[in-house]
Amino acid sequence: MDLENNPNHSPIRPVDQLVLDLLRRKEGLTVTDLTEKLEVTATAVRQRLDRLEESGYLERRKQSAGRGRPTYSYFLTDLGWREVGVTYTDLAIGLWSEVLALEDETLRHGLIQRVSKRMGRVFRELLPEGTLDERMKSLANLMASRRIPTSFDNANGLPVLEVHACPYPDLTGGQHDRNLCHLEQQVLSEAIGQPLELSMCKLDGHSCCQFKPLSTHSHEQQSTLRNQ
Repeated sequence: MDLENNPNHSPIRPVDQLVLDLLRRKEGLTVTDLTEKLEVTATAVRQRLDRLEESGYLERRKQSAGRGRPTYSYFLTDLGWREVGVTYTDLAIGLWSEVLALEDETLRHGLIQRVSKRMGRVFRELLPEGTLDERMKSLANLMASRRIPTSFDNANGLPVLEVHACPYPDLTGGQHDRNLCHLEQQVLSEAIGQPLELSMCKLDGHSCCQFKPLSTHSHEQQSTLRNQ
């Protein structure tokens, strides 16, 4: 996930992705260059460039200041390079496989917990202050903006976070890996600043994974079990 703290960040349209791919191959292209390569109108190119610049994926630099309209060249920003860069999927799969292969259960669980806490703290820094409902709703919107289909609901006065697809499909390998479920539960709990329970799970045949605030009683029970 890209956790860039950019309020204008949004999923990239396929037509805009073509612009990023061209700038990845050769930076400094102009509107004229892109018009020729994409075989669309200059107006269409400018619309795509404006969207990408507003979202922080590219920047424009003035190349000439002669008579008439100035000429601009376009370059990828750091965020843009991360968007079009080489995928980290293979690295993530390798690291996760090695974590699960650790024979020392205490070491394995401790490592997963530290990773989840670190990921959760990154999310927390992007969430505005507010009530529990407001934080969970903001978290749902944040995850959805990063292409993780997530929704927020308030059933009978209880805030509920529903994740409709696994955020880490490449890591599950199609297997029923509960370790990722526990990791996500810890990540979201750390992000919200309050323990959440996985009340429903897609691995059990439900339509989504559902996270609810853990009741005080259940939290005390889990703390007791961990300390035994």
